[in-house]
Amino acid sequence: MLEINFEEAGDVALVAAVSGEIDSSNANDLRISVADRLATSITVLVLDLTDVTYLDSSGVESVFELARRLAERRQELRLVAPVGSGTRRVLELCAVGGVAELLATRSESLADLPGV
Repeated sequence: MLEINFEEAGDVALVAAVSGEIDSSNANDLRISVADRLATSITVLVLDLTDVTYLDSSGVESVFELARRLAERRQELRLVAPVGSGTRRVLELCAVGGVAELLATRSESLADLPGV
């Protein structure tokens, strides 16, 4: 089961905290949910994957697709996955760092943003 909770962080960031499993049954739902909530005034989307228990190739592709879409809109994707977590290992193996910054905590992902 996938759950996504959204939280605005100041005027420039949207945090999408994801929990559960991201797989072929719901990866597209993740992309659609995030796209529906993302205003053009937002400059950074933080996808907090701290509570993700499983991430398959469909989920990884969703991350890459989100990064592409955001880049087209001149918005940035930042990913949060704790060091040593299975989710982080999958993202590192797939070289997600080439399209999005990978950080260990939500506070790190928001630290340099004004008004947050």
